[in-house]
Amino acid sequence: MNNISYIKQQDSIIEEYISSNDKIAAKKTLAFQYFNNDLKAFDEYIRNNLYSNNQSLNIKLPRAQLEFSF
Repeated sequence: MNNISYIKQQDSIIEEYISSNDKIAAKKTLAFQYFNNDLKAFDEYIRNNLYSNNQSLNIKLPRAQLEFSF
């Protein structure tokens, strides 16, 4: 049987951002290195490549608040 699960390799930008202790400093450094010091482009890249595949972050809000009358 073939029970091998292949894990998608992340790129070095996301790995370096995730492994950093100081996210703000890492964000500025990576934006300077790869995005010509454009923080908005870096934020968009992280939002599209890091958070879009995580299903637990897609939180659905309730349509109405449930109220009990006692």
